[in-house]
Amino acid sequence: MIGFFLKKNFFDSWDHFLPLAGFNIVLILIVFLFFILVYALSSIPLLAFCTLGAGCLVFGVLLLTISNMTAQIADYKSFSIKDIMEEMCQVWLHGSLFAGLELLSFALISITIPYYFALKNFLGFFLGISVIWIFIIIQLSLLWFFPIRSRLESNFRKCLKKCFIIFFDNTGFTLFMVIYSLILIGLTPFLAFLMPGFSGLLLAWNNAFKLRMYKYDWLEQHPEIPLKIARKQIPWDELLAEDRETVGTRSIKNLIFPWKD
Repeated sequence: MIGFFLKKNFFDSWDHFLPLAGFNIVLILIVFLFFILVYALSSIPLLAFCTLGAGCLVFGVLLLTISNMTAQIADYKSFSIKDIMEEMCQVWLHGSLFAGLELLSFALISITIPYYFALKNFLGFFLGISVIWIFIIIQLSLLWFFPIRSRLESNFRKCLKKCFIIFFDNTGFTLFMVIYSLILIGLTPFLAFLMPGFSGLLLAWNNAFKLRMYKYDWLEQHPEIPLKIARKQIPWDELLAEDRETVGTRSIKNLIFPWKD
């Protein structure tokens, strides 16, 4: 499954280079604009802080909008500028809520960690380490928020709940995706920040979630098999057959000169 995921994600990224790069350019411009505003308002700390917070909320809305578009790509569909605007109008609340939740979690850990370690005793050390691990688990779980919201669940609370369900049920795969995401981030500067960037990351997580959901569909269709046994018998070749046929195979010549195929 992982091998096919890497192949599909690469082909999807290649085939949609221009829209994905366009998304990244917009995100870079938005971030640059808000940093300029924050710098200009640095003499008024409260106003600068509010501007930074507003920028984070806008960024959250844009990320969720782009996630919905990359979910379309993962499903072999196309989209237009009109579709992008419509999606933005639909997801602005959940995008800003997610960004606000992340801001709150980072604010809390920045306060609690120094406080607990400042106690300089065993209890403080224990609580500090516990908070760090809780924070890590929350962040790893929330990595699934965008694909779940884009592909599966429109209820914000249920979406957050499913983030943790997916993480605990796919911990190893989540860690693999984290490593893969770090590699994509490392490649971004070498491609002039056009790719993979945030849009490439969102496409990767949507592709990963799309393929991973086949497992749950199969388990639901075979309730007669004990769950513990069924999890070890997932027929990935069968489940991915249609996608393998759709993605196909390509040579380097086909990738660079597709019209000569």
